[in-house]
Amino acid sequence: MSRARDVLLYGANQSPELFALLEWSKSTDGVAFSAPDPHRLQLEHWIWSNRDSLGCDVLDVGVIERREYFGRGYVTFGECAEDVRGDLCALPFPDATFDGVVLTEVLEHCQDPMTAAREVCRVLRPGGLALVTSPFFWPWHGTHEYKDYWRFTHEGWALVLSPFVDVSITPCAWTPEAEAAYDIMRRFECFGFNHQTSATTGYLCTARKAAA
Repeated sequence: MSRARDVLLYGANQSPELFALLEWSKSTDGVAFSAPDPHRLQLEHWIWSNRDSLGCDVLDVGVIERREYFGRGYVTFGECAEDVRGDLCALPFPDATFDGVVLTEVLEHCQDPMTAAREVCRVLRPGGLALVTSPFFWPWHGTHEYKDYWRFTHEGWALVLSPFVDVSITPCAWTPEAEAAYDIMRRFECFGFNHQTSATTGYLCTARKAAA
C-alpha cells in the first residue's frame, strides 16, 4: 500500500485499522463525513454494524442523518431534527414505542443525563437496544444554541445506564499519535502511573431494556 493510501485525515495518522474505516466510509451508502476524524469513524462504523440489532422502529437522537441504512421506521429527534423536535428529558412518545434508540454525542449537552437515560429506557420496547455515546477526552464544544456540560468515565456510564440491563461500555481506540501525546501529558501533569490512568476519545455503550 502506497504512502498516499496510508494517511488518514490531514496526513497525520498511519494506522491501517483507521484507514480501513475511512475506506469503509467512502464505499458505504448513507455514510458521509465532512471531516472524518478517527473518533467519528469508529462511532459510525459501530452503529452501522449494529443496525440490524436495533429492529425496525428506530429513534435517532441528535443531528447525524442515518435514514438511508435504517429504513422506513427511522425517526430523528432533537432541537434541529427533521422529524420530531423536543426535550430529551421529556420525550414526546408513548411508552414502548421503539425497538431501538441511537443516542450519540448528545448527553454531554444535556443538563440532566440521568433523566434522559430513563426517558430513553421508557420509550424502548421490552428487550429493546440503545446505542449510546458521548466524548470523553475532548475539548469543550458548546455553541450559542447548546452548552457542553459533561464528560463520563466508564464508571459514570455505568451509573447513567443503570435503568438498563446487559450494559457494555467499550473505549474507543486511540490513534498511535494520540496515545503518545497523552502519555507525555500524563507524565508532565503528574496524572499518575500508566496503570492508574486511562483515557480515550469516548465510549461506545450498548444497553438493553429488560424483557417483560
